[in-house]
Amino acid sequence: MLENVDLTKTLPKEEYKTIMEDLKIQMGELQRKAWKMDIPIIIVFEGWHASGMSEIINRFLLTLSPMGFNLHTTGRPCYQEEQKPLLWRFWTKIPQKGRMAIFDRSWYRRIIIEHNKKGKANKNMQKCLSNLTYFERQLTDGGYLLIKLFLHISKDEQDKRYGEMKDTGIPQFIIEEEERDYLNGYDKYLPLIEGILEKTDRSFAPWTIVEADDRNFATVKVLAKVIESIEYRIQDLENKELLEQNQKKDTCVIPNIDSSILEKINPDKSLTYEEYKAEKKKCQKKLKTLQYDLFRNRIPLIVVFEGWDASGKGGGIRRLVKKLNPRLYQVTPVGVPTPDELRRHYLWRFYNQIPEAGHIGIYDRSWYGRVLVERVEDLCNVEEWKRAYREINEFEETLSNYGTIIVKFWMHIDKDEQLRRFKEREKVDYKQWKITPDDWRNREKWNLYLDAADEMLTKTSTSWAPWTIVESNDKYYSRIKIMNTVIGRIESELKERGLQ
Repeated sequence: MLENVDLTKTLPKEEYKTIMEDLKIQMGELQRKAWKMDIPIIIVFEGWHASGMSEIINRFLLTLSPMGFNLHTTGRPCYQEEQKPLLWRFWTKIPQKGRMAIFDRSWYRRIIIEHNKKGKANKNMQKCLSNLTYFERQLTDGGYLLIKLFLHISKDEQDKRYGEMKDTGIPQFIIEEEERDYLNGYDKYLPLIEGILEKTDRSFAPWTIVEADDRNFATVKVLAKVIESIEYRIQDLENKELLEQNQKKDTCVIPNIDSSILEKINPDKSLTYEEYKAEKKKCQKKLKTLQYDLFRNRIPLIVVFEGWDASGKGGGIRRLVKKLNPRLYQVTPVGVPTPDELRRHYLWRFYNQIPEAGHIGIYDRSWYGRVLVERVEDLCNVEEWKRAYREINEFEETLSNYGTIIVKFWMHIDKDEQLRRFKEREKVDYKQWKITPDDWRNREKWNLYLDAADEMLTKTSTSWAPWTIVESNDKYYSRIKIMNTVIGRIESELKERGLQ
């Protein structure tokens, strides 16, 4: 890819000034139009050391309204970032609709540095590149415009610029020690960088190679590419507006009761109180020990609770954490997204909430709302919830690749038991807060939720994040099954990793 780039291209100073005046006007108009149309834009700058990146980025920024963008400079991860998967620090920085995020180096630099240190085997590179592909496709599918720019210079030009910096007394670089090998390794890293560029050059997130031996030419090419990309996105959205309006009217009802997974489950399994009491004590003691095993080995655990209204999610969670150290776990109840969350990709809020290495994250409802309530209540269109199965699987695979253990529960009760619990909540004073008009309204759509849950269980139960259906008509039985399932998964993972 890089060997065929013509690095002799130049732009005379006077011609550069004339072109830039026109480009500045176009860029300002497009930034305002993208803001009005709620188009979120991500621009990634990558390139060689001494490629003039900081100067070119600064020239680009001067064409923008400072109120409409954020610049993120990517360096060595801080302590908190080291406790999360690689992409966490970038997911948390994606812009709101209508705004622009500019990355001065990005996830690609971190791959090169973190996976190619001296003496470190490159075993995880392919998984990492797959995770990046998932990340970029999810963003672009979610409406983000992603522009990736690689500033390319020759080795001779790089050596020349190093020499100029030295001669003028300017420090060559203020750079982390971890990057020293990359700094002086043009020939070594050239095939690696070419391979990464080729493997991540996708139709939804293509690379633009910027010839940067001449800074004026590079600046104009960067601006021209950004302008072209925004213009194309605006035109594309205008053409699709009518199609999207019609798509929202499509029905999301797909009756498939004959092959229902949940209809075949008998939720009536039970335990006596004496059996429950004995098992609970044993399980909670074991969970307390395993919590410290996870912390000691820096393994994060995610436990997801989904299920029918009044199926016992809250009670199951309380028994699960009863004996745990509260400093090492977090229970996250997931409700209606805030206005700020609605202005970003729906997975953004969940990336913000994932647990640190060695900690436990428990979710009372989760990202599966996309294919449950949002599907049934027409809060997203058909294309969006159908696409979400793949996005959720990729999200969970990315977490699993980092080492996270994922346990997912569907709490299953029958319709009669739900009605009994609803009526009980209405009668008991201290339980009345649990029952809302939404619960009764959702009950009227039982079959729609049944279809949605069946499809969810079928399409998102994977080897790295399988579903466990918990028969929950009897709360004693369901709580013990939850604890034993979590215990079993942790012990199995520790054994597989040679830690037990």
